[in-house]
Amino acid sequence: MTIKHIRWVACIGLLAIISLQYVWLVNTYKLTKESIQFRSNEVFRDATMREVFYRMEVYQDSLQKKYKDRDTSIMVRISLDEDYDLFKDDRVDENVNQWLMSNMQVSMQEIVKRDYKLSVSLSSLDSIYRTGLAAEGLDAEVITCVTDSLGNILRSSRSIQVGDYGLLKTGLQPINYKRTENLQAFIVNPYWIIFQQMTLLLIATVLMMAMIVYCLVYQIRIIAHQNKIARMREDFSYAMIHEMKTPLACILMGTRMLKSGKLDIYPDKREKHFQILEDESEHLLSLTNKVLTLSKLENAQLRLWKEEVQLRPMLEDLIEKYTAKADKPVHFSLRLESEWVYADEEFLKEAIGNLVDNSIKYSGEEVEIQISSLRQDHNFYLIKVRDNGMGIPLKDQSRIFEKYERASAADRSRKGGASGFGLGLNYVFRVAEAHGGKVCVESIEGEYSEFLLFLPSEERV
Repeated sequence: MTIKHIRWVACIGLLAIISLQYVWLVNTYKLTKESIQFRSNEVFRDATMREVFYRMEVYQDSLQKKYKDRDTSIMVRISLDEDYDLFKDDRVDENVNQWLMSNMQVSMQEIVKRDYKLSVSLSSLDSIYRTGLAAEGLDAEVITCVTDSLGNILRSSRSIQVGDYGLLKTGLQPINYKRTENLQAFIVNPYWIIFQQMTLLLIATVLMMAMIVYCLVYQIRIIAHQNKIARMREDFSYAMIHEMKTPLACILMGTRMLKSGKLDIYPDKREKHFQILEDESEHLLSLTNKVLTLSKLENAQLRLWKEEVQLRPMLEDLIEKYTAKADKPVHFSLRLESEWVYADEEFLKEAIGNLVDNSIKYSGEEVEIQISSLRQDHNFYLIKVRDNGMGIPLKDQSRIFEKYERASAADRSRKGGASGFGLGLNYVFRVAEAHGGKVCVESIEGEYSEFLLFLPSEERV
């Protein structure tokens, strides 16, 4: 399965999880809203009764002030009207206590209004109801009102337009047996209360979704990285085999020729074959050592012996080596403003050699290589290697220093391009990093490439 298909499967799975989570949250929201509705109804029923008692206390206090020497106790006689339609409604709860409480409230409402001429105080009911809700953990703004039997508002504690609010309504609480007047309360903006009740659940949901998304993205990145490593290994194996095939074939052919004895009578040819065997063996050993050295550099297991190194003799030796080795005309020029650097000579020489080798490989029929050096602000030594080769595409410049990455080395090898398996520039990068410096590239495709190697001075080490 390709990484593209894996991403599609992950996206579908994530959408399924989000859908299930949405359904769960919606159901939880409904259950929370129903719970708040039930609790608000219970609190409102209790608040209406408390408001009746409050009016009776107000009336008793007024009598006591008027008749200081008399007994002002109030007696309320409650009668239950069996002909009241509420008792015959099939929806009435069969619980006797609730039945009695409901009818007692209606009876007391009628008595207080009829005998004591005290109508419902909506402002007091507002306060009592809100206090009751707060005791239940529901801190909300409320509006109470008197409605007719159809629910039309006759008067309210304050101006209200139902369409302008997100409101949660309580059930109607009758204040007379004919149900021509009822008490009802509205909780203004109940959604905030619902979300407060769901706070922990919402936080847990967000954290869980974030964790799921992170895990999916992390897994996809791991799979993509593994695919990249597998592809790199495949390219590396092909390039390595291609690189080693020629020297191994030369060694085998030379060994057979020397073993046959045919060259014993030709000392010059015999010596030349021995030299070829030695060169090819050194080439294979160099590749092996480079892989091992890179591994040690990556794991910080290789120690560098830094000292003041004279550049000119080292660079002249490299120029002589690659001029003789190249199968095309190569012209070198040196511009050394700084003759010395502070580095490990062996590794620095190998790194610059890799840059020169790349310049020769990726160039036309005639190569011009300019090597320059200077010192920047007593902090860094800068070594530049510039060529007139084919250049590096901008899209490849950010990854040419990666291990085994030669901008599709295997493809070029298959097509007859420059051989190798992408260790040279990574070696340069690791050597610069081990010295505490860096390497970067400036290039225009089809014109030139210039590699800049920064090495810290002795004072900064």
